[in-house]
Amino acid sequence: MRNKTPKKVKVGPIDYTIHMQDVRDVEQLGCTLYAHQRIYLSPNMLHQNASDTLLHEVLHAIWNEAGLDHIIDLEEETIVRTMATWLRMVITTNPQFLAFITDSSLMWPYGPKHDPVKEASFLLSSKGKEEDDEDL
Repeated sequence: MRNKTPKKVKVGPIDYTIHMQDVRDVEQLGCTLYAHQRIYLSPNMLHQNASDTLLHEVLHAIWNEAGLDHIIDLEEETIVRTMATWLRMVITTNPQFLAFITDSSLMWPYGPKHDPVKEASFLLSSKGKEEDDEDL
């Protein structure tokens, strides 16, 4: 397997660098800092989550660079048309980005820092009877 994690992604005329670093909020898998042109991804996830999170953060960057954050009453068609055009531009100017997003055989050198089997058994054993009944 190979590691083709992109180091940067061009969003319009702006190069965003991609950094592996845990973000402050434990539930947050990524964040985008527009002023610094940086995308942060938590290394504590599997490749499928990482590719989804990177795409999510690139959409935030598109939102910012396209100026959509300054428009008050956006209509759905305006949002979709703009995001589609910008996403196409990101994909065509960053072939390594598309490869990372679509190739599930890529090696993600990071990953969860915990044992999912142990965590699942702990979570399942700590559920109360009432919670189990609600799931049915």
